[in-house]
Amino acid sequence: MNCAKLVFRIPFFVVLLLSLTCILHAQEVVKKTLTRGKMWISCLPNGALEYEDDYGTSNRFLDGYPGYYAHRNYLTPVSDVSRIFNVAQINGRNVGWSYRTSRNKDNVIAYAQSQLVKNYCSYGYQYDPAEPEEYISGIMQSNKWTDASKTVPHMQYLLEAKAMVWSFPKYSDFVMIKCTLTNTDSVTFSNYYYARYLEPKGPFNPLGTTYDKEYLWDQEVSEDIGFIFYDDTSIPPTGTLPLYLYPPGNITGDCGNPGNIKTAGSNDKKLYSPSLYAFSFIPSSITRNKNGEQKVWRTIVSSSGSAPTEDNFPGSDVIVDWTSFTSFISKDQPKVSWRDAHQSYQLGNLAGSLYERSPRYMYTIGPYDIAPGESIEWVEIWIAGQMDPKITLLGDTTATLHFVEKGLHNLKENWASAKSLLQNNFRVPGNLPPPTPADQPNIGNATNELSVVAASSTVDGKPVSGVNLTWHAVHLNYQDPLTGLPDFYAYNIYQSDISVEGPWNLIRTVPVEEAEKFRINQKITYFQTVNVGVPYRYCVTSIDRDGNESAKTGFTSFPIAASIFPTDHLASIRVVPNPFRQESGFLDRSEIKRLAFVNIPALCTIKIYTLALDLIRTIEHTNGKGEETWGSNTTAHQDYMLTDFAMNVMPGVYIYIVESHVSGHEGESKAGKIVIIK
Repeated sequence: MNCAKLVFRIPFFVVLLLSLTCILHAQEVVKKTLTRGKMWISCLPNGALEYEDDYGTSNRFLDGYPGYYAHRNYLTPVSDVSRIFNVAQINGRNVGWSYRTSRNKDNVIAYAQSQLVKNYCSYGYQYDPAEPEEYISGIMQSNKWTDASKTVPHMQYLLEAKAMVWSFPKYSDFVMIKCTLTNTDSVTFSNYYYARYLEPKGPFNPLGTTYDKEYLWDQEVSEDIGFIFYDDTSIPPTGTLPLYLYPPGNITGDCGNPGNIKTAGSNDKKLYSPSLYAFSFIPSSITRNKNGEQKVWRTIVSSSGSAPTEDNFPGSDVIVDWTSFTSFISKDQPKVSWRDAHQSYQLGNLAGSLYERSPRYMYTIGPYDIAPGESIEWVEIWIAGQMDPKITLLGDTTATLHFVEKGLHNLKENWASAKSLLQNNFRVPGNLPPPTPADQPNIGNATNELSVVAASSTVDGKPVSGVNLTWHAVHLNYQDPLTGLPDFYAYNIYQSDISVEGPWNLIRTVPVEEAEKFRINQKITYFQTVNVGVPYRYCVTSIDRDGNESAKTGFTSFPIAASIFPTDHLASIRVVPNPFRQESGFLDRSEIKRLAFVNIPALCTIKIYTLALDLIRTIEHTNGKGEETWGSNTTAHQDYMLTDFAMNVMPGVYIYIVESHVSGHEGESKAGKIVIIK
């Protein structure tokens, strides 16, 4: 057998048995979701994106980086056009079909079986270092080749696949997908190609701009991971350039999508699209094709139907034809960045497209001749990189001028880590950190594994405010799976006043001996004093005696504020901030409407009136604390400063009255003014 063509041959009766076993099952396509690393993906075992229906939309795929960012802020996940193409020649006839999970109109996938494996346990101590931390494994079976009388001829294969992620520092920024495709049909697939087609939109874009997805070709890494995409300044192919009056928009445009470039005085400075990302088959992992090559074909085309274009995607119905497909991919995009391609096109060299600023991307392996029972293999990677979030979250030109350069550097570091995994048979080299005290929070309808609630305690005989943090205790018998030694040392508690991306500030290290004093069954509840009235998110990690630390996968979805103690001295009641100038002043975007009544009685009613004494809002305060918020994400109201009639609060002066219901103080009240400036 020509080893340049195929990986191995298995007995045909085994293939047939596998095939029959699969077909006996009911047809089903079952997605699973990987959330262990920074890149989240909802997919089948081969990485085919599945629609994510848990967020009130039927046309969005879950493919986010960092995935927890979109989820924690209830933003719509990334919308990626995503298809798998298969083309070949069978008995002299062109055969081809595309697979898009929720548009499987031709029923090309007869069966897909997925299993989600979580190879970690925070309160246990078992971990298999030979396996990824989290992975989807399974098989996909396509329908049998049909004769010429059928409209859509298929080719039957068994695809065994495994999509893998890790949370460990250095290894959390990519998804790796290992596949083995076996011909389970009775005919040979001649000149077979397997292709991934997608629209790399990247992270959520709140500005709604288009024509700003640029790509790079980096001589150091692109031969391995292909074109690298990022969000640049919007340049429409027709019409005028967008004009931004406020910095950094008036300097760098909407490069990286800063949140504050359309609103004067906005406190939302962070970049919403600061990451770079790449998608590719890894050439060194691919079975050599019939020409003896480990070849990846890469093609970028425009997706705009409204702008004039010389190089558009011909459409799925056209490209499933083998002749059309091979003609399309043989263009093999010139190995240059978009800016160079754009300049070359303007000079008449036709190296690229003027209109590829909203690109669609196809990468392909082949051609193969695959006889019945024979197989091919490959590894695919989806990888991202990002500038230090401490900078991108604070925005301004410090971020917009440098996030591409710094993000590319980080992406290269992540690729080096991914390559070390590939070379080490997907085993993480070096020492492993202890198990995490909590998993990713609030996925779908799940609750946070890290629980944080406002609480009070006594220090030196005086009451103090803070929070109670509850997490899974790492098993006392935990042993490092590589050394066999008990090396768990402590928990680290972090705090952030901006977002789940951080920046995270270490506020306490709790040695295991101290933490065990607060254990109840399998959980530890620890009281931490914090500043009152300020909403923070929290995160807990574990570290060993060598300083190896688990990833920050256990964090709170929404910010929590330590409570102010109640008082019956009504003269001390205050409204913060007052005046309210468009935003609360907190950096956390979920708290931009947070207006708080502080130093209030434990039980009271708050009424808000216009100057004309029209009652617009009534809030019943019953939680026994000395603070009540209007418009906070942390309260049951979550009304974002709406009136009782679900109307936005207009700028102006308002009167509030707080009436106590505390025993012995019934009927006591305090009036004051709120100034709202928008």
